[in-house]
Amino acid sequence: MINKEIYAVVDLETTRTRMTDGRIIQIAIAFVQKNKIINQFNTLINPGNRERIPKMITQLTGITPKMVADAPFFEDVAFTLHAMLSGTIFVAHNVNFDLPFLNAEFERVGLTSLKNEAIDTEPLSRILWPTAPAYRLRDLTTYLNIEHGHPHQADSDAIATAELLVKIFDKARALPMITLQTLTEMPLVLPMDSRMILVEALAANRQSPEPLPSQLQVVDGLAIRRYSMPDPVHKRIADKFPAKKAAKEKLFGDRFEYRDEQAKMMNLIHTHFNDSELSTVPGQSSLVMEAPTGLGKTLGFLLPMAYLAVETGRKVVVAEPTITMQHQVQTVVEEQLKPLLSFDIRVAVLKGHLNYLNLQSFKRMLKRDEGSIPMQLAKAQMLVWLTETLTGDFDELNLNNVSQEFLARVAQPANNPAASSFAQYEFTARQAVLAEEADFIIVNHAYMVSHHADMVFQLKPYLVIDEAQHLPDTVITQSRHQVNFKQWGDVVHAGLDILAAHHQPSLQSVFERLHGGSRMLTNLRNQLQLLEDQLPKVEQKLYRRFGMQKGLELDHKQVVDSEIELADLAQFFLDNADLINAIQRAVAVLTDGLETMLTNFAEADQTFSVSERQELADFRRIVGQINTNSNRINQFKNELVMYPTASIFWLSESLGGATSSVRLAGGLLHTTNYFKQRIYPNFMPPVLTGATLFTSKKSGYLFNRFDLDEDSATSYRFGDVFDYAKQSQLLLVKNAPLPTSYNYADYLAEQLLKIADAVEENTLVLFTSNDMIAHVYNRMQNNHEYGDVSTTILAQGISGTRNKILRRLETEKPMMVLGSASFWEGIDLPGDQLRLVIMARLPFEQPDNIVAKAEEAVLISQGRQPFYQSTLPKAILRFRQGVGRLIRSQDDYGAIIVFDSRLISKSYGRSVRNMMPEAMPQLEVLDTEVVPILTDFFAQHE
Repeated sequence: MINKEIYAVVDLETTRTRMTDGRIIQIAIAFVQKNKIINQFNTLINPGNRERIPKMITQLTGITPKMVADAPFFEDVAFTLHAMLSGTIFVAHNVNFDLPFLNAEFERVGLTSLKNEAIDTEPLSRILWPTAPAYRLRDLTTYLNIEHGHPHQADSDAIATAELLVKIFDKARALPMITLQTLTEMPLVLPMDSRMILVEALAANRQSPEPLPSQLQVVDGLAIRRYSMPDPVHKRIADKFPAKKAAKEKLFGDRFEYRDEQAKMMNLIHTHFNDSELSTVPGQSSLVMEAPTGLGKTLGFLLPMAYLAVETGRKVVVAEPTITMQHQVQTVVEEQLKPLLSFDIRVAVLKGHLNYLNLQSFKRMLKRDEGSIPMQLAKAQMLVWLTETLTGDFDELNLNNVSQEFLARVAQPANNPAASSFAQYEFTARQAVLAEEADFIIVNHAYMVSHHADMVFQLKPYLVIDEAQHLPDTVITQSRHQVNFKQWGDVVHAGLDILAAHHQPSLQSVFERLHGGSRMLTNLRNQLQLLEDQLPKVEQKLYRRFGMQKGLELDHKQVVDSEIELADLAQFFLDNADLINAIQRAVAVLTDGLETMLTNFAEADQTFSVSERQELADFRRIVGQINTNSNRINQFKNELVMYPTASIFWLSESLGGATSSVRLAGGLLHTTNYFKQRIYPNFMPPVLTGATLFTSKKSGYLFNRFDLDEDSATSYRFGDVFDYAKQSQLLLVKNAPLPTSYNYADYLAEQLLKIADAVEENTLVLFTSNDMIAHVYNRMQNNHEYGDVSTTILAQGISGTRNKILRRLETEKPMMVLGSASFWEGIDLPGDQLRLVIMARLPFEQPDNIVAKAEEAVLISQGRQPFYQSTLPKAILRFRQGVGRLIRSQDDYGAIIVFDSRLISKSYGRSVRNMMPEAMPQLEVLDTEVVPILTDFFAQHE
């Protein structure tokens, strides 16, 4: 910060986000000089009679029409504001909103626009705190411990942003000089004059150089965090496992309360591996445990496994469904398990190499202009992150709008790793060493599927598959992919269009300024033209061979699927090898040509506009998509050889408008023998655990999917921990129309509005279809009662991403969220963050695709009933997961409503209801009784 400069930190509250029809209702300014707030200004603004304050804005800001009724109009304070701000450096959190909006208001009352230098604290915060969970002002103030009493009120926001600005100055100034120098030399595009903060920090650093902090070192121009490999593990002796209640209570001390069901789980695991005769046949002697929410499952399996690891010298591999859960388990090990033990244990978290930054690749890419603002910003974040991270794990970073293709290139190992300056510092090498020294190796299900063959140690490790019900789906999902030839062709055509465009700015104008640009442009065009000519030929040959030949006709859905015999597809690839090889050669030449062009782009002594960079970014994405489809063709070829008995391939033809499209798709059909052949041979008999494993009292479905021998398995379902009789209520609406009824969306929209208006509790409405969410949400908005409901209603895919919606559920109320898919599981919203779960219908999969039909055919050929052996068990698991979103602690309470009368009228409804918590009250009610019952339930729990 230059001492003489005054920074005016401005925040506006407005009636709308568009300056053309919105008005300011509050403006606040905090003046900062010499790293201190020296003055403040704040006033409400009357927007005038023509502009009312929308209800949503009042809910967000707390500013009501009554509050601004006696406030000055903007023209009354405009001259004072203009004079105060003139000559200052304008600062805002999202300056491209506040400054233009304020200037539009100045111009409206006859004043000139401000021409101040301007700084945006949002992208600067992204660079300087690259691992912050979020970059909204309220999130940053929480993360940085800045007092922020009233988010979305201009006075509080302006002060908080001023405090943030001071922290930005301090953090930038503390960066190593070499990091600052690289940041300032990068072609980094930041809003308005925001780069000046980095430039001034570098100037201050050079004027008063500071020694490099002891925790950092500089390697080939990069400042990185020092890291020391762990010492080898010495022989350890574990205390006797605390099998008795008194021993556990002594071990837990004041840290944890003794829980009967958790203690049973601990003993069951330790006894299973110590006192049982275990088979060495893969799939036999498994231990299967369903542990409900609240039992303390994670510590329940970690504690006995820690003792077993030290007693036997075997490692413990824990497989979690998601990366987030990997880190949660790691936290439990570090913060809960380790303090309990008298012996040391070590833990390593393993992910695929694409999850880790490669220093050599990153250094090389620093010299390249990506032609993309988000990617350049991501590089700046990574530069700062390297001074902090010990793992190099991308999941630590909070990146915005960065493609997986970009991350893959940053993670790409060097062509000659041994000759790299960073050979001994690469993060993947650290993970391999940590795994060798670790007692616990925590992986995710996807890693387990991809890298099971790599987990071979001197002694077979123990294997715990947590939330095991997800692993078979992961196996199948990872194996399946498709090539849509029309979309592939459309992408190629889009690439040709970009190269041929003459508008300004265009990619042609970039090539004209590059050395050899004309030759490069011609080469790229030639390869794209070849692809545009040849791809339709493959599509046509596929259709003639596998579609038309079978006399298929489009059904009422305008889509038809045709299963392809594996031998026929293999023969097709042989018969058309020349054509397919020509396509793949063109893709390779195209990719190499783009790399050459990017190198010339980075070295060019030219200035390129933001729009030209965006054109280049668009072309790079297109080439990436073309390359992905080419790689999928190779995957199909490989699977024909590697997985001939468990794979399925099919051709899909769809008609849209005047054109048809053909998709070639394939992958694994089922997991039969997969685990027996690929996973279990490398491990001790597996331990399967989860909150919702069983679909019936017998649960043959689970054992079949996991290749487990049920006769030799030990299975246990622990009792419920929560008092569901007092904490919950399940309402089954017996007069709801069938979900297949034509008026169901109208009915549901009406019922949801009634509940939102009367209950005013945070509510999650679970759907099985995004289309149905859109229909219901649209009908709710068009209902005349919608404007009178005080509950904020959000819809997945319409009101924001899943993560953004979840953050609002955590911090705002009352809210109603319409969600599908990922909202059924994996979210934790305790207390008043979620009080009501509504299920629009039973979560049956739709058996109208070729994979489902093929699975049905397999089951029928085995003499089994597809509905009861597959469709219903899957629905019961998903239903139980939805119910599990509600009660998350002993003090929690809430209700569940199901608007699907089949739970009552169909015989299989009893199978679903039998798998609910035994003590949970189940009430069959009319829809007119729902609101009174809910009102009474929540009144009793206030």
